[in-house]
Formats: sequence, C-alpha cells, structure tokens
Amino acid sequence: MWQLKRNQYHPKQQMVEESLFTLGNGYLGMRGAFEEGYPEGHTICGTYINGLYDHVPMIHAEMAYGFPEWQDKQPRVVDTQKFYIYCDDEKVQLQTGKYEHYERVLDYKSGEGLRQYDFRTQDGKVATVVFKRLIPFVHKHFILYRYEINYPGNIKCESHMINHVENFSDPMDPRVGKGHTKLMAVKEAKPLDDGIGYSFLETSQTKISLYTYMTHHVISDEAYTMTTKSINENIVTMIQGKNKIIVEKKVFMSDSLREKDPKEKALIAMQQHNQLLYQDYLEEQRQYLEAFWRQSDIVIQGNIPDQQALRLMLFQTLQSTGVDEFSNISAKGLSGEGYEGHYFWDTEIYILPTLIMNQPERAKKLLEYRYHILPMAKLRATELGHKTGAAYPWRTISGIESSGYFPAGTAQYHINSDIAYGFIQYHLMTDDWQFMVHKGLEVIVETARTWIEIGHFHEGSFMIHHVTGPDEYTAIVSNNYYTNVMAKYHLKWAEKLYHQTLNHQELAIREKAQRVFEKIDFKTTEAELMSNASEAMYLPYDKQLGLFAQDDTFLSKAKWPTEDPFFSKRPLLLHYHPLTIYRHQVLKQADVLLAHFLLEDGVSTEAMVRGFDYYESITTHDSSLSPCIYGMMASRCGKPQKAYHYFQESLFLDIKDTKGNTKDGLHMANAGGSIMAVFYGFAGLRIKEEGLYFRPDCPRNWEGYQFLIQYKESQLKVTVDIQFKIELLSGPAVQVTIDDIIFNVTEKTPAKKMLSSYQGFVFDLDGVLTETSRLHFQAWQQLAKELGFDLNPTIEDEVRGISRLASLEIILKAGKRENDFSHNEKIALAEHKNKLYKEGITNYSSKNLYPGVYELLSFLKEQGFKIALASASASGPFLLEKMGIQGFFDVVVDPKSVEKGKPAPDIFMKACELLDLPPYGCIGVEDAYAGVESIRAAKLTPIGIGDKDRLNQIEKVFPTIDDLWQHIKPPTEI
Repeated sequence: MWQLKRNQYHPKQQMVEESLFTLGNGYLGMRGAFEEGYPEGHTICGTYINGLYDHVPMIHAEMAYGFPEWQDKQPRVVDTQKFYIYCDDEKVQLQTGKYEHYERVLDYKSGEGLRQYDFRTQDGKVATVVFKRLIPFVHKHFILYRYEINYPGNIKCESHMINHVENFSDPMDPRVGKGHTKLMAVKEAKPLDDGIGYSFLETSQTKISLYTYMTHHVISDEAYTMTTKSINENIVTMIQGKNKIIVEKKVFMSDSLREKDPKEKALIAMQQHNQLLYQDYLEEQRQYLEAFWRQSDIVIQGNIPDQQALRLMLFQTLQSTGVDEFSNISAKGLSGEGYEGHYFWDTEIYILPTLIMNQPERAKKLLEYRYHILPMAKLRATELGHKTGAAYPWRTISGIESSGYFPAGTAQYHINSDIAYGFIQYHLMTDDWQFMVHKGLEVIVETARTWIEIGHFHEGSFMIHHVTGPDEYTAIVSNNYYTNVMAKYHLKWAEKLYHQTLNHQELAIREKAQRVFEKIDFKTTEAELMSNASEAMYLPYDKQLGLFAQDDTFLSKAKWPTEDPFFSKRPLLLHYHPLTIYRHQVLKQADVLLAHFLLEDGVSTEAMVRGFDYYESITTHDSSLSPCIYGMMASRCGKPQKAYHYFQESLFLDIKDTKGNTKDGLHMANAGGSIMAVFYGFAGLRIKEEGLYFRPDCPRNWEGYQFLIQYKESQLKVTVDIQFKIELLSGPAVQVTIDDIIFNVTEKTPAKKMLSSYQGFVFDLDGVLTETSRLHFQAWQQLAKELGFDLNPTIEDEVRGISRLASLEIILKAGKRENDFSHNEKIALAEHKNKLYKEGITNYSSKNLYPGVYELLSFLKEQGFKIALASASASGPFLLEKMGIQGFFDVVVDPKSVEKGKPAPDIFMKACELLDLPPYGCIGVEDAYAGVESIRAAKLTPIGIGDKDRLNQIEKVFPTIDDLWQHIKPPTEI
C-alpha cells in the first residue's frame, strides 16, 4: 500500500508512466523516463525547476488594448537522465523477447524510484540491471542516481548531460504549449575532470541562469576506466569495466532566480557532498518521509486499491508543491509540460485546502508566492483599466498574464476572491495574525478593491457584469453566481479584517496593520463601501426552479442537444467553436455547486440538492477539476453512492488515464480534489469563523478511515467507521460541530457521534446478543450421540450462524451418516434437535444477555435507529421475550420466510425490506463467518463480534458486544 508498482512494460503506456513515476521535491521535478532509452514509442524526458520561466511572445490574430504581449513558459532544463549500458557491446534495452523479471516501483516511504530487469544478450548471457533515482527533500538542489550492472563479461556505460534541450509541443491541443520549444541557450559546457561535468544555461528572454554540476562515483572489484568529454556541448562520461559495476551519479543545480551567485552555490554543494553515498541520502529521505506520513497520511481501512491510489496523490502533491516565494504548484506540477508550467486558481481551491489540514508551513509558502507577485497583479489591474486594486493573472509563473484567450482567461476575475479565500481559510485554521498583517492583509484588500471597480450599485443591489465564472463553457456573463458570492465573502472579510487588525489586542499587530493601510491608502470610508457592496450583492435565483442561477441569462438558454449525434463529441472544447458552446446550457465543470461547496451559509440543503440535480444533468465533466467537486457536493446532498462514484473518477483519473492526456503530466488539482474528498466530502468538513463543522459519512466500500488535523494550536485525530470520533492529541480544548451538535473536545473527552447516514441495525442473535450457540452445539452433540457417534468440538464453528438443515448436513457428514436418511427424515431430525435446544433455553432471562446489550439497544432506540433481528434460529422471538428485549426490535425476520439461509444475503435483505430502509443505510452485526458473508452480500455495513482471526474477511471486529457498545457509547462530557 506504499508503492506504485508495475511488473510489465507496455510501450504504449510509457509516456503516461513517465508522469506517474515522476520524482520531485517542490523545487526540482523529473519525469520517470527510462535512463537507457526505449526500443520504440515516444518520450517526454523532462526535468523542471519550479518557478523557472522564460518569456515568449504572445501571438494574437487581432490585437487590442490590454492584451498580453508576452507569456511565461516553463523551460525544460538540463537532461541528466540518459545512461546507456552495453554488455559485450550490445545495448541493453527492453526489447521484446530479450528481457524478463521486469519490475518498476515508486516507493512513497523512501521517495525512491527503482527499475530492474534481466537482459539476455544474443550470446545467451544474462545481465541484471538496476536503476535507482532519488530527489531529496532536504537537499532541494540535488538529483541522485545509482546504477547496478551484474554481467559475466565486458560492461560499458555512457552517462550523458544533455544541455541542448527543447520543450514538448502539440499544436493540436490547446492544453499543451505549441511553438517556442527552445527556451534555454547553452552558454558554457565542459568536463572539469574525469567523471565531472559542468554547464551554464540561460533562458532566452528573461536571462535567468542555471548552473549544473554532475559527478560520478564508481564501485567495482574489477579494474575500470572513466573518462569525460564534451560532444557538441553535451557532456558524456564513459565507464568501462566487467562483471559488476555500480555507478552513483550526483547532479547539482542552482538558478539565479533565487541565488545571487548560483554557480558558487552549486559548486559548494558539489564539494560538500562529494564523500556522501546514495544510501546516506536514502536514509535521510526515509526519515523526512516518515515524519511527513506520520502527520499527513490518510488511512483507509478495507480498500487496498483506494488506499494505494490516495497515497500516490498525497505523495505527488508533496513532490510538486513549491517551497519558496518564487514558486507555487502548476496545473501539472513538476510532472510534465501541459499548460506550460502555469499556476492557476487551482492552487487556492484544490491544493491549499489539503495542505492547511496538517501542513500549514507548506500552505504558507504557496500564499507567500501570491504576495510576491502582488506588484505584478496591481500593474495588471491598471492595464485592465482599473484605477486601484489588483487583478491576479489567470495563468502565470512570473506574475504576468499568460492567457491569450481573455473570455475564458482574464475574464475569470474570480481568481482574486479565490486567492483571498485561500488566505482567509489559512487564517481561520492557524490564527496566524503575524502572517495576516505582513502578507495576507494587503493581498485581501487590494484584490477586494477590484470588485468595487468592476461592480456597481443598481436599484439597491450590487452587480458585477461581463465576467466568466469557473465554468469555461459559459463566458462573459452578468452576475455569475460563483463570482458574486465569492466577491460578497471577499468584500466582507476585507472590511472585517480592517477593523480586527486595527483593534487587535497585540500592539505589534495594530501597528503593522496601520502601516499597511497607510501604505495602500485604505481608509474607513472605503472599508464601509466594501461592507455595503457585500450586503447588497445580487445573487441570481430562479423561484420557479428553486435554485440559484449560474448567471442572469444561463437558465434561458437552450440545453446542449446531447441526443443529437452531431453534438456528441467530447471534450467540447476540442470539437466545437466557443460561440456554439456559449449559447447553450452546458457546463465543463462545477460553477454554482462549487460556490455552494465553498460557501454554504445562506443556502438551504434543499436548494443545494435541487442545484445538484439540475446542474449535474448538464455537466460534461470535460475538466479534470469537475468530478471531485461533484463528489463532495454529492456527500453534502446526502447522495453517498454518487459521492463515491465521483471520488473513484477523480482518484483514478491519472492512474487509468481517463482523460487521455496524463502523458502531459499529472492533473494536480484533481489530485488535490481526491484528497479533499476525504476531508471535505466524506468527513464533511467546513472551516468557518465559528470553528470546524462536520457532516460525516463513510463510503460503504470502506470499513473506515482516519486522518489528523492541525487546528490552530491543537492537533486532532479524526476516526470514522460507523461513527465519527475526534480526539485531541495535543493543545487546548477545541469546540467542534458535528451534524449541528456542538462538542467540546478535550484530552479526556473525545467527540463521538454515530453517522447520520445509518438509520438501522440488524442483529444476529446467537453469539451476538446472548450465548445460545453453545446450547445449539450441545443439542447437536446429543443428537449425534443418539445416532451412534460423537462430534468433534472443532465442528462447532462450522455450524455457527447457518440454517438448521445446513447444519444437520455437516453433522451427518461428520458421522458418515449423510446418506442414511430421507429428506423427510432429516427434517424430523432437525426438529428433534430444535426440541433439545428449546429445552435448554426454557429458563433464559435477562441475566443471559451479554454485557452491554441492554445499554446498546437502549441507546440505539433513543437515537431513533430502527432495529431488526436476522437470526437463522426460529426461536428468536421466544428468546427476545424471555430476555426482556423484544420491545427494542421493530422487526424479527422469520428464517422460514427467506429462500436461502446464510451465507446467502436473503435474511438481511429481508430485514432491510421490513424496516423500509436501503441496505447501505443499515449496519449488520454478526459473530459467524457465514453471517458476515450474508451481510456483505446484502450490501449492509458489516460488524463482527468475536475472534478477528475467524472473521478475517472484515476489518471492524469487536471481541464482544460490550466492546461495540463502548466504541459507540457517547462521551460523558459534551
């Protein structure tokens, strides 16, 4: 569960796997291309530096004022991946029929990428080759490789530093850059010594320099030679030996964007680390990742594929997240060249929410980048005709607008509020007032000013015209709901922070805030104007449909003719002119629903449900940003099956390449959305000024999940199975709201609440509520004795929880008497056994209840749960009455009323039917393997009582029913 693993090589999948097997550390990123090259197919063998950029001219067919003339583009940097191996002069590659035992692994605990296989030469000799690579998180400027070759013969290796690099382009796909592929010029490249290469590259327009050193260390028991030379300004190190060679390669990179003397920085790094070996870095990396996973892991119980995939999302997000004010997280992270390395609103809405949960320092770095480019955003506002304020670019690296199609780019003014929302959410989670006054305050206020610039009061309402919301299939509209509601929130917070900071209890906060407001000339009158605009914000609502409209005219448009074959091509943006799309009610991704997700206050659950049903029906999900939002909103709207369906679409989007463009890099916002789905979808978290709110559920495909939250100064542990539990691990007490009930979480008193999505419990009887299974077996033993044989006690588990006749067949077979009786005679024997059993339970009373049963049933009844009994025993009603608990049960299923007994699902399905509840809304409690199988087959959530080894098909097993009660039992202090 801690690895991405492949045991077969498929040439058609190699570019997709290059993305999936990316390694990075937030500064450096390298696609998982093969060192030895490929026998066929294409490759995007890229290495990238986060935040590095060049400027390329923006070509417009028709120019207009304010159109950007230049755009950012992330260049591919020096390629150090190439390492060719020759065994007796035969090149080692994955050629059909010449290799076996192939294995490829990306390990999330060590951060190591590994490939290995056996290669058979034409002479029949076998070479075992192992390729390892590592990009350390602690040493951000490094790339490390280790190559191991075992071969009974001569070995030659060629290690390349390729300085002449070009970016990938695809002129037919607007999601990929086209043209301007040569972004870095070689200024100097040479060998410095045997095994050491050096290069100096510079971006063509921005003149950002990159210095790279590459060193080699050889380990071999045999004599070897190593030489390094320059070939057309590419550096090649050649190593020759035999039998067994290990080569460790180190690469050091440094750029002038961050360093005053990048050449010296890289040189010193090379010299200081000259004696360290690959294993030293690997151990350090393991320690770093151990700390990361201890804090940030999301544990899923009972679903290995989901767990593996989610950890890949967590790991790749960690690898691609910027580590300084010069970098952020691009649409493809550091895994490819799609969207040219640009940063979008994706960061604040899809990535930041996952980081603020338990990685606040990383979240802060992303926000520091937005503060760093604020001057460029203010300049862009003036280019757009605004007197004051800031307008953040739709897509950028350096801070300039890099979108050439303004209807779906620059017009998305909501990016201002998205960024402000990110700062506010971080502030609510951390209570970091120092960061707010030093960085956040200025960003929030300057971006809020732009709403006053582009909006206006009309007939008592504040309206915003001619913008584009998140749905890029609807452009240049008036009063886009998402834009307006985000602006409303944004403006209110700008006014609120103005007063909060100036009246803060800490003098240093007050003084710094005063200096900020003086610097930007922000006064009380402007703050009040923002508050008035917020209060008067117009939010379009259709009374007839009972839902918020996407914009003023959206609901009056014709719906996309999905039944017409001419309009069936997907994605729409690649097959239809924008005007054709804009004229229809059709969505690329969530718009109104995204607003409901981010800002639910003021919207009733009923309105959300109506909105979900309406907008989902006209959404194409052509955007990778779409499924995760629909999944989280499905959770919010009480649609658990749809929620999990969309989660699966999101979680496996890149692993299965469902969008067909994973080759261009991983969809990082989608990865963030998959992680968010656990926090904000299934756990139902919302971060509000009043505190943390939860509306939790657990996917029925899981048996539970857990994660940590860092909320202000407190660390919380959240555990979810059939109930929701929050424990305080450290820090002061925290007040949380779960399903509108307030809990005070202390170190001694966790918050516990049964999931509201469960409405019924279906109990087995024998071995769960009371001990009758032993009496059953004793009756079988007496019957066997009467038939002339003794029963081995080991058979007891075999007859537990199944029907009387099925048990009889096992008993007779044990005595080798299975063919001695007719069907009617067997029925008579079963009835005789039942008579023996009933004699044993004649004197049963409440004293025979297991500890905890009465308390558990009383609690469930008080909480409004429906309760059923689904026992294979026909004596169920009799026993319930004898033990005084018959009043707790709404339904008792007669085993004679179902066609098949356990392990068939019939009896539990019948119980749900009689309770008038769907199976996914019920919990089944059993002590027998066959009974648990019956529950699972009926699609209820199974809970086992008894031996974990015996009930090994499920995760949630309690030794006794009292242990289940203690698990569910509410805390004594609320």
